[in-house]
Amino acid sequence: MKKTLTLFWLKALPICLAVLSGFQMSCKDSVDESDIYTFTGQTAMDYITSDSTLSLFAKVVAKSKVSQNSQSYTDALLSARGHYTIFAPTDEAVTEYLDSIYASKVWNIDTMSQKVADVIIQNCIIDHGTLEALLTSDFPEAGAITQATLNDRHIMVSYGTDENGKFQVVLNSKSAIIKPDIEVTNGYIHVVNRVLSPSSSDLCALIGEAGNMHIFYWLLKETSWGDSIIKYRDEQYELYTEAEKRNDVAFTSSSYHTPPHRYYGYMAFAETDDVFENEWGITPIMNRDVMTNAAEIKAVIEQKCKEAYPNATSDDWTSMNNAVNQFVSYHLVPFKEPYNWLVRHGDEIGFNTDLPDVLPMDLWTYFHTMGKPNRLFKITHRAKDGLYYINRKAYYNNAFDGDMKETSVAEPGIILHPDNGEYDNNALNGYYWPIDHILLYTDYTRDVVLNERIRYNIAQYFPEMMSNDLRTGITKSTHYYLPHKPYKYIDNLLNDEHNCDTDYRTPINAGNTGWCGIESDQFAFSNYFDATLKLMPVPVAGTYEVRWFVSQIASRGIAQGYFGTNPQNLVATGIPFDLRLLGGNPKIGSVTDIVLGYDSVLCIENDRLMRNHHYMKACRTYCKNYFGQAHTWAQSLRNRAESLRLLVYRGWMEPDKTYWLRMKTMLNNATAECFADAIEIVPKSVYDNPERTEDVW
Repeated sequence: MKKTLTLFWLKALPICLAVLSGFQMSCKDSVDESDIYTFTGQTAMDYITSDSTLSLFAKVVAKSKVSQNSQSYTDALLSARGHYTIFAPTDEAVTEYLDSIYASKVWNIDTMSQKVADVIIQNCIIDHGTLEALLTSDFPEAGAITQATLNDRHIMVSYGTDENGKFQVVLNSKSAIIKPDIEVTNGYIHVVNRVLSPSSSDLCALIGEAGNMHIFYWLLKETSWGDSIIKYRDEQYELYTEAEKRNDVAFTSSSYHTPPHRYYGYMAFAETDDVFENEWGITPIMNRDVMTNAAEIKAVIEQKCKEAYPNATSDDWTSMNNAVNQFVSYHLVPFKEPYNWLVRHGDEIGFNTDLPDVLPMDLWTYFHTMGKPNRLFKITHRAKDGLYYINRKAYYNNAFDGDMKETSVAEPGIILHPDNGEYDNNALNGYYWPIDHILLYTDYTRDVVLNERIRYNIAQYFPEMMSNDLRTGITKSTHYYLPHKPYKYIDNLLNDEHNCDTDYRTPINAGNTGWCGIESDQFAFSNYFDATLKLMPVPVAGTYEVRWFVSQIASRGIAQGYFGTNPQNLVATGIPFDLRLLGGNPKIGSVTDIVLGYDSVLCIENDRLMRNHHYMKACRTYCKNYFGQAHTWAQSLRNRAESLRLLVYRGWMEPDKTYWLRMKTMLNNATAECFADAIEIVPKSVYDNPERTEDVW
């Protein structure tokens, strides 16, 4: 994909000082003095103090603390063993920043407060733990650096040229790297020409600061949706100790951690003013911050929205039964993800973890939008151009021996962009992504685009997993225990009435090959598991199958499924599933594709026989998790005897209802687990179509 430059002058953000004062940093709270280097190679701190162009930065580093609760200073951290990526601003950059902070050119670096120093330092250092620090060649092609800074913020990356035509890497749309890839014994330093200072504005306010988002910002305010996307952090969660968060936990391991914070997050997929002008013929006329032709614009928007949503009958724009309100809410999602994480890659067929920008096939996922009625939209990451599309409908060579290449396009969809040019789109509590056409939930979207097999990783419907960077996949190696007593962490998971443990797992390193988690992660419920999950809504009323992706091994348990709309009174769905059996057991009847010689007739017949036992093989799209090589059909989950789909429910579902799926242990064994990976919600037109068999992908 072509890389574009988004570079503009840094705006003063003194409000960030107040925000930072409440932070509890994610990095280590203290520096082990025994880790201080004793050999002669230059550490990051050695280099910083020796470079005359970084003299002010060196003083800032020495004044800042490792974290809010730490007594250790950052210069000790950068002198210790570790893997740090440091974006060091020049003296000129620090001077410009402090001029803006103090609104004066008269200040003394030696009397600068620690809070000011923390703002600068915590936003420009990434502690990678056991992973390697980053060269510029390791940065993503578009989007955000995967690992967050010490301030729990992601650095946005874009590319372009300076005024002399020289290639540049630009961070957060403002700070250009002018001296990259300085290797030190504990990481890499990249010298930048402006202090990295991400916005401390909430998402609604940041949209209001953009000079090309006047109409969308006005809509957020007029419908009151702007008031619904301002939360930042759950302060009650901050009050609990690690021991309290792990109350009643049966499964314990030093490699599992509770999440350090519980941040809220939001995303807006928003039209720029140019899009409204081109498609609806409305142009804002601004007098300072006031849109003087608001009445004219209101009339047009009301007409267009009523045409799109005729069943919304309220005249009150703040009502969810109002057409304009429904228009706005369809643009909002209640979690945040960097651009390059909108669709997750890791273990799909053909993918190589060493070449993450080379996409072998299109992948897509589904987002449940805010507001009412229940609605989804689909985001496709297209392999051919690397772009993300909303509600794209394409057809693929998805035959048994196909390659999943695109064959035709019924609906091209709406392109979403990683940045907003000169305007910052990385808010304190989320992101907004400019889109190139007006986004509507049309009959075609409902009946064609979304009326298909809906497959999603379970974590995709746990907003807390995304907003707190807990989904690790191939990017970092952390296991988490997700608290439920005394304070429930995941809203869409009901296990707080039981002692059911929820563990989130990911491959630790390249040595952990063969994992079967779709998108390289998975959950396990244990401690007499009894977990109830909220399901994504369906687009149209009809008969559906609900499937649960599992990996079956001897340490699992026996699970009874329950389904319905009342999570406190769900109905049992058929017989229990013995999660300890491999696919080859006669009760399941699986014969892997490789054993059947990849004969399509034999494999599809075996699939049909398995369905009689309420099982399916896993899909062909995803593979065992191997590192540093392209995944092949031989590694596909269809060739893994443990990887199966359970047909938990088949019956009627409606779009205006919320459904829950419960998996409850049938064994008196606290260590028996229930594996959880992905969910499929599949309409009858897909799984029981007389004209074509459901594809294996």
